[in-house]
Amino acid sequence: MSENNKQKAVLSVTEDIRAKILDGTYPEGMALSQVDIASAYQVSRTPVREALQILAGEELVEIRDTGRATVTTISPESFLEKCELRALIEVKLLELAIPLMGPEDIAKAREINESLKKCAPEEWTPLNYQFHEVLYKPANRPLMQNVIKDLHHRHYARLKSFILSHRNTPRSLREHDELIDRCERQDIEGACYALESHIMMSAYALAEQLKSQQLKRRQATKL
Repeated sequence: MSENNKQKAVLSVTEDIRAKILDGTYPEGMALSQVDIASAYQVSRTPVREALQILAGEELVEIRDTGRATVTTISPESFLEKCELRALIEVKLLELAIPLMGPEDIAKAREINESLKKCAPEEWTPLNYQFHEVLYKPANRPLMQNVIKDLHHRHYARLKSFILSHRNTPRSLREHDELIDRCERQDIEGACYALESHIMMSAYALAEQLKSQQLKRRQATKL
């Protein structure tokens, strides 16, 4: 296989396995056999090995000393840490964005929040990301914005169904309305406090529910 074809194979295998992990087709803890994957994609084990290394760097796959690869388990502690990181960055972005917000930014945020009030469940996650993105976009901090985008689209994607089934929708929408009002009044301190509370109160509740769910799963496997 030429170097060009090998890289194409690595990219194809990486993208497909990543998609299957993110949508839950490959659940956490599932073993990923290099032999089976190579056979399924009709490639050698070399591009499969490289693909798994890439996914390990994305924290989607764990590769042990034996070389055995499994889909990583999302620990409540890891989830909470990512929420803390998100809160730190988004609060700073909002602080920088509010003085630069115009009426069109506020209007767009209200429009998206109205869409959230009547959207289908599968539309919630992308719309919710758009809502937050609109509020901090005026800050014009592309590197920080990319970190937040990565957290949403890579790490939160794996918990999409869990978050959807456990979120408090009325409270989230009320908090969005309050956040928009504070931004419109140029209340930087109040808006930043509201945003941090909005992210972290939900995060603490979800982390506890995730911990409870995983405990029940472990107990069930012992029966």
